[in-house]
Amino acid sequence: MNMKRITAALAGLSLIAFAVSAKAHGSMKPLHGGVVTMVGETVVELVRAPKGVDIYITEEDEPLAATGFSGKLIVTAAGAKAETPLAAQAGNRMSAPGLKILAGAKVVVALTAKGSGAKTLASFTVK
Repeated sequence: MNMKRITAALAGLSLIAFAVSAKAHGSMKPLHGGVVTMVGETVVELVRAPKGVDIYITEEDEPLAATGFSGKLIVTAAGAKAETPLAAQAGNRMSAPGLKILAGAKVVVALTAKGSGAKTLASFTVK
């Protein structure tokens, strides 16, 4: 094989590997009508609902048990910062009942894995 064919073959293989690795982290599509961000391998979805705020956590499209985490929301709006604890619910949902987040607020979801103590911080700007 000549050098151009080898280079083209390697380039093609690297594109295939990139596409596979990009998908391996999981979908960035919101599943509950919220906004999504990825931190490392963890996908966090923030959902503002009439009864409060819900957080859904997944890794590689698999739900992570909310009971395996403690967490809080840190909301900064109009120059004021407030922290609200998250309560584990069924499945991969954590919630902050009664919390209202206004448009323009900055929200940090702070999660700590109960077993390992690993921390995940996901940042959002609410529109």
